[in-house]
Amino acid sequence: MIQNPIIPGFAPDPSIVRIGEEYFLVTSSFHLFPGLPIYSSRDLVSWKHIGNAINRKSQLSLAGASTLLHNFSGPSKDRIVGTGGLWAPTIRHHKGTTYIVCTNTKHIHDDKNDNAKPNIQFENFIVHTNDIHSDNWSDPTYFDFWGIDPDLFFDDDGRAYVSGSSWKTDPGTIDCFEMDIQTGRKLSPQRVIWEGHIKVIPEGPHIYKYGNWYYLLVSEGGTHEDHQISIARSKSIWGPFEGCPQNPILAPSSARANQYIQYNGHGDLFQGRHGQWFLVCLAARKGPVGWCIMGRETFLAAVQWPQDAWPVIKQPLVLGHAPSKAQFLPAPLRPELEFVGIRDLDRDCYQVLGGGRILEIRPSARDIHDRIGPISFVGKRQRTLDGQATVALRTASDPLFAANGVVAGLAYYKDEHRYARIAFDYSTSTIFVETKKANDVPVTKARTDIMTTEITQGVEIDFCIKHTEASIEFGYCAGDMSQNGWNIIAAMNTLELTDRDFTGPCIGVFSTAGNADIFDGVTVTFLDFTVNS
Repeated sequence: MIQNPIIPGFAPDPSIVRIGEEYFLVTSSFHLFPGLPIYSSRDLVSWKHIGNAINRKSQLSLAGASTLLHNFSGPSKDRIVGTGGLWAPTIRHHKGTTYIVCTNTKHIHDDKNDNAKPNIQFENFIVHTNDIHSDNWSDPTYFDFWGIDPDLFFDDDGRAYVSGSSWKTDPGTIDCFEMDIQTGRKLSPQRVIWEGHIKVIPEGPHIYKYGNWYYLLVSEGGTHEDHQISIARSKSIWGPFEGCPQNPILAPSSARANQYIQYNGHGDLFQGRHGQWFLVCLAARKGPVGWCIMGRETFLAAVQWPQDAWPVIKQPLVLGHAPSKAQFLPAPLRPELEFVGIRDLDRDCYQVLGGGRILEIRPSARDIHDRIGPISFVGKRQRTLDGQATVALRTASDPLFAANGVVAGLAYYKDEHRYARIAFDYSTSTIFVETKKANDVPVTKARTDIMTTEITQGVEIDFCIKHTEASIEFGYCAGDMSQNGWNIIAAMNTLELTDRDFTGPCIGVFSTAGNADIFDGVTVTFLDFTVNS
């Protein structure tokens, strides 16, 4: 039985390839570094995180991965919260080499005018590796394409073709060109090959050759209620492409508004080891009153696809049998693989010691509400609806921390517009909880004076963030946990951090200071950081 979602949490825009007996899946990562996480499985049930295709700052910059707010008119006050960075990768394998093509979407702001509309730039690139388990990916090779969501297709003769969602026209088209896979140079003119079925934001194309036809899979309708998948075919890669009479082959969730699984779309077809076909796609768990706290996740659906016929996707998407936590996306063999930071994370700002038990972070001048970095935040994706994150903060009596306004703690983070955190302020010896929603200034929900000048070296404060689908709670314990337990000082409704999101939540530790320049070699120490427990 399919156990959905197969990749829980922040895992949109999946693409998949089978290499021998093993499946490899990559998803978008937007503003997080390292980016483009790779997951592997042999049975499509048990998945593990094995690496990240963008794992060195020297590969590319995510400095432009800020978040834009697109407001709807009308009383709903809904927003599309659009984050830049790494969008919609495609993974393919050819003659012993695995390739990923992707778009780095950059929001270029006018530093002299915060109200000016940012320019949007697209960097389309390809990276490759000869050993996907090594986590050793090449530097990017860039190619000329003004658009997003590139696909890579190798024909029987070895020629490589890129198709993508062109932004040269509104509402966009699916364009294709032949490319030199080594240099990124175009070997043919770029041509429009399809406008989609409903002709509303066609994106996420994938080309397959099956039987006597070239098939073109396309997502349409935006990435939320009207998201859907359509397909067309042609005897030539250049078209003309004929749409399937049953389009859309994955219907929009707006047609079944009461279903728990919503926003389905942006998929990739693949053939299993025993000849059966499947689709991986994004979708979101959204309750009847609008919960969608996990963002867009990766789901799996069975497909029937006879040769020279149209594929039929089993729908609607549903949750499968929930596996135990021990079976569900276990921790990677190398713990550092699942740590993520915001945009261009400075790997020198933190170090993991003691087999992962100790996390030392150097305070940064930038805070998590800033749209540019570097920001001293290190966290993990939220993978479970119900769970908690905990960490112990080892406080210090060093007057340097108090004099320079060091703040450190545990944060629930979606983007620079929306987060909530519980933290210790060294300058006032207080613990506080702060929340920020889109277009709001930070609002302090609770502030409790629990520490005094009697702080001594080695004192520890435990922080926790407890989360369910409906609520998030913030607590602390000062002293002996076995005697005192958690003191919950604030709670919030998850809807306060939920919009029509591109991304999902991460939970992590952070450290900031008013004058971070003096903290060369000085760090805040956290112990036993856990997420999804």
